Amino acid sequence: MGRALLVLMIVGGVAAAEGKRESPSDLVDVTTVVPDVVLDMKYATQGNFTGKAVYPVATCKLRRAVAARLARAAKALRAKHRRLLVWDCYRPKSIQEVFWKLVPDARYVANPKQGSRHSRGAAVDVGLVDADGKAVVLPTAFDDFSEAAHRKNALAGDQGAEARTLERAMKAAGFVGMPTEWWHFDAPDAAKYPLSDEALQ
Repeated sequence: MGRALLVLMIVGGVAAAEGKRESPSDLVDVTTVVPDVVLDMKYATQGNFTGKAVYPVATCKLRRAVAARLARAAKALRAKHRRLLVWDCYRPKSIQEVFWKLVPDARYVANPKQGSRHSRGAAVDVGLVDADGKAVVLPTAFDDFSEAAHRKNALAGDQGAEARTLERAMKAAGFVGMPTEWWHFDAPDAAKYPLSDEALQ
């Protein structure tokens, strides 16, 4: 084999390997990063504010770097005998448009013209369960559009004890909470990820 051909083969092999290199911006299945997560993907069921299943599958995906943050939060919660309960993750842009038509209120649903952090794969809606996966007392149900779900109210008093545990773990992992939804957390660099309409599967 000629020297020039050998060099070309080596360079080509390196390029191919680099093409398969994992990127922080890849959308990944959260269950591969947080194996003990409890999924209750509300928008894949009729049990949500739309009254119908709007996701074809109950899959939770996040950008790889965001999922890594969630894994750090999950580790901290295990020490408290708690596990993450996930209600929503990456949301295709086309579905965000459906939500906006139903609830055109920017306090609760991001205007698709600006884009939701969910559609960037950089936001997650979470609660807690105990170590056995059983329910614990949470401030409100998911997608409660009342002031009871506002962070300052939800984290107060005995009813907010579990939500405060969740808040501490998520903040320590770098997430930022949303004022009107105690369950919603954004990655601090969410804006750097592109809006996506990649289908859930």
